[in-house]
Amino acid sequence: MEGISIDLRSDTWIVETTQGMRTNSTMFAWSSWGAWGACSRTCGGGVAVQERQCLPRDPTRWRRSRKRRKLTRSIDFIRRSRNVITRPEPDCVGLGRRYHECNTAPCPGSKRDSRAEQCAVYDRRPFRGRFYTWVPYVDGNAPCILNCRPRGQQFYASLALVADGTPCTKPGFRAICVQGSCKCHLAAHSGITTHLYLSNNVEFA
Repeated sequence: MEGISIDLRSDTWIVETTQGMRTNSTMFAWSSWGAWGACSRTCGGGVAVQERQCLPRDPTRWRRSRKRRKLTRSIDFIRRSRNVITRPEPDCVGLGRRYHECNTAPCPGSKRDSRAEQCAVYDRRPFRGRFYTWVPYVDGNAPCILNCRPRGQQFYASLALVADGTPCTKPGFRAICVQGSCKCHLAAHSGITTHLYLSNNVEFA
């Protein structure tokens, strides 16, 4: 029978096994998915995030209320018969975060696109000691950076990341920005639900 005792005061895991060391994937497992977070925008297309945690398979051994009795009894035995290894990093197979689009209805009364609205926020903020009227400048190499150009000027500035859900350019695909990256996705319709899958270890649902 295998067992794990964890000394919470150090970065060492003490592992007893009769069939070799456990791998990270057998020590850890995903929790249930949490609730969906708030939408990043109230209208015009935003993104909501859902997360889950990679946790030890036997979390009861981590509870501080019981650790002292267990550790005291096990430490003497550890010295005689157990192997000492470096504590492994949590490593679960699969995705820890997924996204879905939300609040996709156009913003009422808005005649500007999303990037123009985001640039306009900086009209009220001084830039190098001056105020400008900012308009979007889209850089194909960095489509999820909020690049804005002062109207009538010959320079642009990278002011922030665009809001999650802002459309970006991927030839042949529909794409939106998520946390500063342009994510293209393919839709597979099932009834009234659209499931969207992305590269780079994230998923749209």
